[in-house]
Amino acid sequence: MSGWNSLSPGSRLLWAVVGWVFVAAASVVFPLLDGVVVAAGWALAVAVLVDAGWLLSATPLALVRRAPERLAIGSQAVIEIDVENRGRRRVFVELVDEVPRDLVARDPRFDEVVLAAGETQVLRYRVVPQLRGDRGFGPMAALCRSRLALLRRRVLAGQGQSVRVYPDTRRFLVPEALSPKKLLASLGVKPTRPRGEGSDFESLRDYVPGDDTRRIDWRATARRGRLVTRLHQHERNHTLMIAVDASRLMGGWLGSRERTKLDAAIDAALVLAWSALHAGDRAGLVVFDRERRAFLEPRARRAQLGAFVELLAPVDSRLVEADYGVLARTLLRRRQRRSLVVILSDFAESDVGALVTPLALLARRHRVLLVALRDPRFESLDPRRRSRASAASRGGLYQQIVLDDLLVEREETLARLRRQGVQTLDLVSEEITGLVLNRYLEMRYSHS
Repeated sequence: MSGWNSLSPGSRLLWAVVGWVFVAAASVVFPLLDGVVVAAGWALAVAVLVDAGWLLSATPLALVRRAPERLAIGSQAVIEIDVENRGRRRVFVELVDEVPRDLVARDPRFDEVVLAAGETQVLRYRVVPQLRGDRGFGPMAALCRSRLALLRRRVLAGQGQSVRVYPDTRRFLVPEALSPKKLLASLGVKPTRPRGEGSDFESLRDYVPGDDTRRIDWRATARRGRLVTRLHQHERNHTLMIAVDASRLMGGWLGSRERTKLDAAIDAALVLAWSALHAGDRAGLVVFDRERRAFLEPRARRAQLGAFVELLAPVDSRLVEADYGVLARTLLRRRQRRSLVVILSDFAESDVGALVTPLALLARRHRVLLVALRDPRFESLDPRRRSRASAASRGGLYQQIVLDDLLVEREETLARLRRQGVQTLDLVSEEITGLVLNRYLEMRYSHS
């Protein structure tokens, strides 16, 4: 709803007051101007009262902001504002809309909008979202000019309205984003697997010398009175569970402060889901920090990708630490069947046990890949990237020592995870999508 707010002086009134003060000052030297000063003062006061009465009796303007239901990062969209004059007199309006800076660089402004009695005009401006999530608008402020243009009255509306900005799926959710070899794999062209080496039960047959004794079916053996062996085949459909960490460390900015590590993780999660679904696999999702924030049951339908986008669009990082125990308990309780679990996260080196123990437990049942999103500052450890000035400065040297120690601790933690059966990738956030997809496809077709 919109309504009148306080009155404010217009530029014409300010200039009139300046002129009256100048004449009043001149009357000190020229007493003959005293009458002019008094008459001008009364005239100005009467004009202001008339203008104020006109504004106070006028019917408020109606302002309605209309935005698309779905906005995507990097895609241009149009925002519309309906301005309706519900009064019986023509009005002159100036309007400013308060818009988040990541949607448009400067607040849109419309000067000298003339509305006849009962008229509605539609004002438009374009936005290009840069950040994912729910973006809140400030108020629309319309300044309605009085008949003599001495005063203005403000109308506020639309405060608290928000729009949801979705990830830009166009960047990678197309077949051309993959190499030809990986494209064939993602479309379900699977290599032939030898019969009898997989994990899915296929049939029974009589035991022959050389068969693995661990595959003897003792119940069938008892029924038939002779040794019987179970035959297995490799799974035709795999299950991929993607875990996205939305804790404090994932809120770190990448370079230009337009993307965070969480944004990079969400991009990778979407392309992994797309690849799995196109290959006929089931894909599910869990979002966690110190608690489970969202869970999506794995499905093999193409429409599952839309569920991924809807669930991930509003996710933001919270100022809490990640609890990997919550993640492990969730997946161990809700996923009994062996699955491939890809965890997109960053970890604090100070509490290694809280990371290694839960993931090691999870790796006993599932195949686990931890993708650690490395802070961009670690790139400064590359001697080719160090500048002489930063290396020579005392501050740069201290920072280098701290980063070196953190990197050593990080590598030791990842090595402990690998010894516990957890596969790891330690990647710069902006480079993870393609590398994680390649590792997923390699794990998908490798032996369990």
